[in-house]
Amino acid sequence: MLKSQRDSIISGLNGDDRKSVQRVVAAIKDARGNSPEPDKGSSRVNARELLQEWQGELPAEVEAALEAILARDETGPKVGEFPDDFHLKRLGSEERVRLSDFRDKRPVALAFGSYT
Repeated sequence: MLKSQRDSIISGLNGDDRKSVQRVVAAIKDARGNSPEPDKGSSRVNARELLQEWQGELPAEVEAALEAILARDETGPKVGEFPDDFHLKRLGSEERVRLSDFRDKRPVALAFGSYT
């Protein structure tokens, strides 16, 4: 699911439903924040499992919005997962740099945007 699709679902909620979504998201974040980190030997609390505790108690629109949020969040990379390798040309030269050249050496931050 694209961010625009998720945003469209959420923007269609009325005020009370939006507050319900915010309340459930805050409760899930709180529960996940109190759970062990994956690298400590235990698995982190799954947001989808926490959401199941709320099923049937929420209006269908709220459940659809929460499902959209989870679907969008699940599309990103997982902790410890390596991204696909790619290479880019350095500015002002013909030299090319591969993302994998930095593995286990230093952190890499990628910033996407328009600078025009």
